[in-house]
Amino acid sequence: MIKVNGWLNIDKPLGISSAKIVAKIKRILGKNNKVGHAGTLDPAASGVLPIAVGEATKLTNYMIDQHKIYSFVIQFGQATDTGDTEGKVIASSDVIPSEQQCAKIVTEFIGNITQIPHKFSALKVNGKRAYDFARNGQDFELAARNITIYDLKLLNFDAKKSQAEYICKCSKGTYIRSLAEDIAKSLQSLGFVVELRRLNVGAFNISQAINAEIFEKNEAEAELLANILAVDLVLDDILGLEIDDIIAKKIRFGQMVNFANISDQDLIYLTHNGNLIAIGAIKSGYFDSMRVFNL
Repeated sequence: MIKVNGWLNIDKPLGISSAKIVAKIKRILGKNNKVGHAGTLDPAASGVLPIAVGEATKLTNYMIDQHKIYSFVIQFGQATDTGDTEGKVIASSDVIPSEQQCAKIVTEFIGNITQIPHKFSALKVNGKRAYDFARNGQDFELAARNITIYDLKLLNFDAKKSQAEYICKCSKGTYIRSLAEDIAKSLQSLGFVVELRRLNVGAFNISQAINAEIFEKNEAEAELLANILAVDLVLDDILGLEIDDIIAKKIRFGQMVNFANISDQDLIYLTHNGNLIAIGAIKSGYFDSMRVFNL
């Protein structure tokens, strides 16, 4: 098996976990290749799932910070314990908002807002996942967090089904199930998510995503290798510098490197002969390495 370094843009289907997608890719590319995902999608959600292979796994934390775009459908008139179709109905309401109300309400959510994550989330509470406590019926509280909704639009309204479809561009840490419930409550109704699809994560767009059917093909390995994206694809929005042989060797050996002609940078990446060498910061004129890459 060859060593692979880069990213795969997978269109995760419904009914399968992100971890199982990783396992399928690892089986195809071989155990010698590290594989991980950047940003979990629940089995009840579909869409863009960035998969890191090899040296790209060193950048998964950076990917999680990227802005995301989702489309989602709210079912009005009921609430479920999980906030989606996986749970049981726990409350009902006779109040169903109109299309005009659903369109107008978006202005209340655009910008910097606070949100309480859903109890059926993967957040950790005392070392355990929140959804483990929730499934066991244990009572606990999750702290509100600051998030940003950059854009929120009503795409479609189905009066017969009492459903509204929205598209949302948001910051990391945004829980769409919580957003849907909050939208419904602001409309004096109840609601839960019946469809959730991630359309974009940073540089990864659904229009270029690989269909998961590829995993079942005889030529799966060849097709995956043909679709590997560059490791530094996810760094296109930060400053990059090309360095020479001497500086590259110093960084690989963990030595101090002076960049006196470069102003301090919170995040910067360095390349040598077009290959990613390291990602880090420049502080007081010196490069402070966060990760070094073997490409």
